[in-house]
Amino acid sequence: MSDTVVIEGLALLTKQLNALASLEEGQALKRAVKAGIKQALLRAQQIIPVGTLPHRTYKGLLVAPGFARDSLRTISTINPEKNIASGLLGVRKEAFYILQFIELGTRFYPGEPWIRRALEEARSDCEAEFVASIARSIERAAATT
Repeated sequence: MSDTVVIEGLALLTKQLNALASLEEGQALKRAVKAGIKQALLRAQQIIPVGTLPHRTYKGLLVAPGFARDSLRTISTINPEKNIASGLLGVRKEAFYILQFIELGTRFYPGEPWIRRALEEARSDCEAEFVASIARSIERAAATT
């Protein structure tokens, strides 16, 4: 009786595991976070308050109504260990007032929390898109083997 064990498909399995390990390089995770936060961006673009008159920014630039909406941006980052990714939703620096004064309010103007609302309303879409993106990455990695 022999103590030899034969595992068929070990080479293919090793190749697939190596392909999946490339997901751990962080790119798949970062893409998934970016895909998820995009859903919040789309919702924020729909509900951001838009004025009716042109106005000047703090740098003196005359801008049309909708400048803040057009300034919405997302950023996805990943830590050096490539195991934690973050998605940020905000505006370009010159449109800070939409977050500082409109979202939070002032002593003269009550806050109108549109960005928090966008994040809350888009949460399930964000999570679904994150999961779908990870699944696509896994399928792509497995298909390349």
